[in-house]
Amino acid sequence: MSGEGGELKLLLLLYEVPEKPSRVKVNVWRKLKRLGGVYPKLSLCILPEHPAVRDGISSVIEEIKAHGTALLLEAKPLSGEDASAILGVLRAAKEREYRELLEECQEFLEEVRSNIEKGNLTQEEAEEMEEMLSSLKTWYEHVRQTDWLGSSLREEVEKMIEKCERALEDFVSLCLKQARA
Repeated sequence: MSGEGGELKLLLLLYEVPEKPSRVKVNVWRKLKRLGGVYPKLSLCILPEHPAVRDGISSVIEEIKAHGTALLLEAKPLSGEDASAILGVLRAAKEREYRELLEECQEFLEEVRSNIEKGNLTQEEAEEMEEMLSSLKTWYEHVRQTDWLGSSLREEVEKMIEKCERALEDFVSLCLKQARA
């Protein structure tokens, strides 16, 4: 259990097998138990090694420890295949967030179009649209700040946000013209 210099070394195995057939899951569980594997009732969160993550994690750990148990372990993949797989998991999670943002931006653009088509060009509607865009930008900024691997969708979302900004500017201009008329 210890490595060089008495340093504790552990192996963490992250795995997922289908629920059915259940014999596969049970077989894997039995084999790991025979090897001395332990299944603690702990939640698992995978975070990339990054200075910003290191800076923020201690306060989260303190909060958890006030109510339960927290263990922070460093792990490294033992093979290139494992490294690729975990990077794939991290990238897929971030890309899901970016895709959600793209969908929300598309809905924003549709809302602007709909208001223009219906002639709903009021100051109140313009303020509501500004709030919606502000929320989208805040969300994007959070996703961007935690995009440690540099998703290929980041640039697409940035362009979509810019498109939303231009659409809002046009909408506000129409609202001002309507108010003057």
